[in-house]
Amino acid sequence: MSHSPSDLTTATYNWIIQRPDGVGFATTSHDKRQHVGSMSLDADMDLKPSNLTLSDRMYGSSFELGGGLSSPALRLGDLTSGRWNGSNVRLLAGDWHRNGDAVPICNGELGKVVVEGSKVSMSIDVLPPAIRRPPCIQTSPECRAVLGDRHCRIDMRTRRTRLCVLGAIANEITVDVSDTDDYAMGRLRWISGANCGAEQIILSTDGDKLLLQDVPEFPIKTGDRAIAHQGCDGRRTTCAERFGNILNFRGEPDLPGSEILMRFPGA
Repeated sequence: MSHSPSDLTTATYNWIIQRPDGVGFATTSHDKRQHVGSMSLDADMDLKPSNLTLSDRMYGSSFELGGGLSSPALRLGDLTSGRWNGSNVRLLAGDWHRNGDAVPICNGELGKVVVEGSKVSMSIDVLPPAIRRPPCIQTSPECRAVLGDRHCRIDMRTRRTRLCVLGAIANEITVDVSDTDDYAMGRLRWISGANCGAEQIILSTDGDKLLLQDVPEFPIKTGDRAIAHQGCDGRRTTCAERFGNILNFRGEPDLPGSEILMRFPGA
């Protein structure tokens, strides 16, 4: 980084935040808009990195991003509703005196978000996802795959439907589809209304009623629309009889559990 003749630093922090659904923004700590390559970084967000710790070990790499909610790109409701959960965060060091000069510092995933009034603090986990995952596959009676993922391989294009809300009480909604049995333990993604973009788990269904895991951040109104994805309870019988996918079942229902160690001979 360079310095001007008056010994004022020209270093800036630039960061790019992108949600799993592709929505994102880029901002800079400088007081004027900057450009890094073909990307434009706005200067209307008061965010500053702190507690930056980088390590070449398998732990300890993290930092916090804190500041004010002064930009429409990052709203309080979006943070508290979970829209930004799992977002990718890139931190770069730039030089406003030489527009376009930026050095990557780290790349992480948005973690815990704490909001106090108009101030926000976000923790960023720099540890790669591959290292955060368990090193060995754990056994379980139920299937460990997620319906439709690369392990399950079920085609989800025909296993989702659009819904319109006819009524709502807390986390129970009535929709315009009467046969919803296959959507228990599935996902509901709001595509209109105040909760647009948020995703929730469907705990259970009863005819045209869906019970959601949590009460949405914003009230659900009649006419709100969503896309429901079918769910799976992870049982072997469900995998074989409903989906015909037993070859991709990722569970061990016949494997003895730890209770076998407590058995007496002959029991």
